[in-house]
Amino acid sequence: MRDVTAQPFETLLLLHGGAVAGLCYLLLRVVRTGASRRWVTHLCDAVFVLTGAALFAVYLFLANRGTVRGFLCAAFACGFAAAYALFAPVFARITQKIRKK
Repeated sequence: MRDVTAQPFETLLLLHGGAVAGLCYLLLRVVRTGASRRWVTHLCDAVFVLTGAALFAVYLFLANRGTVRGFLCAAFACGFAAAYALFAPVFARITQKIRKK
């Protein structure tokens, strides 16, 4: 069993991973909104699910060799929510400009 001194580092690392996943979601949202085909929407959703799962696995392995803990899952979700809340207005403006063209 590892000591608890590494837990703040692990938490910050998973927060960063969640923020990266949130930015990936917002980038795919721009692509998805700009496309008029339904299959593009499904493809973007599938790409996000696979990317998000891969990011979670990689960051979890980097943090503590892949041990899943509740506070690390919560940190990843909080990082995602924070990135989404901070950058969604910026990406919404980009999406509006794409729609106008």
